[in-house]
Amino acid sequence: MTSEPPLDQLSAHGVVQRLLDAETRVVPAVRTASRSIADAAELIAARMAGGGRLVLIGAGTSGRLAVLQAAELPGTFGLDRDRIVARTAGGGAGGLTGSDGDEDDEDAGRADLRETGFAAADTLVAVAASGRTPYTLAAASLARSSGGAVVSVTTQGESPLGDLADVAVELRIGTEALRGSTRLTAGTATKLALDAMTTTAMVRLGRVHGDLMIDVVPANTKLRARSAGLVAEIVGCPDSRALEALDACDGNARAAVLVLTSGLEPSHAASVAAEHRTLRAALAVLR
Repeated sequence: MTSEPPLDQLSAHGVVQRLLDAETRVVPAVRTASRSIADAAELIAARMAGGGRLVLIGAGTSGRLAVLQAAELPGTFGLDRDRIVARTAGGGAGGLTGSDGDEDDEDAGRADLRETGFAAADTLVAVAASGRTPYTLAAASLARSSGGAVVSVTTQGESPLGDLADVAVELRIGTEALRGSTRLTAGTATKLALDAMTTTAMVRLGRVHGDLMIDVVPANTKLRARSAGLVAEIVGCPDSRALEALDACDGNARAAVLVLTSGLEPSHAASVAAEHRTLRAALAVLR
């Protein structure tokens, strides 16, 4: 039986193929963890519904993926930006790059978590491919002792970080094509798990209508058109009419739907929308 040639003896096309072949392990590994991902989503949704925040933390690639989640969720799901917070080792408030040298700094992990204002009502998603990063372990331990909930996301089983967690998401992806480079297969699996976890939590919080991003923030021309389009789809009206209603409701798509379906004034429609967790529930009371 012949072994495969090492990466540095492959053509460029051969390297690309080897890397992509490794990625085929990602979805099966994440599917194996689907129950724990769903449990984590339910935990996050329940605690956010009670007023808690979602805090994500990690170091290196794991930290950068944590920060990416925090950057994307508010605009996609219409959340106040202070409801989702993230830190990566060495990155500071709002930092993305971070520093590899800070991964071993336990004091920095604790300080960064304190700086977020982490409270007992909050949920910490602690991300570490190895499950052993000192910075992340220290933050998770402090979160646990503060009374908060902890979700771990690792690409190893039976890790110290997983032992600390209320819900441990373990993505067992095996050896990297480029050994030790967790920005590759481990990073892909981690992002996929985080995307599934947070999107499911937002669905459970009522931030999705059907398969539509009902609370997307229409912050630019593209997103304004997208928001008007989903209003038009729900109501069954031309996009131009939906856009007029959306503008009258200051970009509140839920209120725009209620204006078009029930004839409410924009301010009243906004009040009715705010009284219900889902747009579906608001529509039901107006029938």
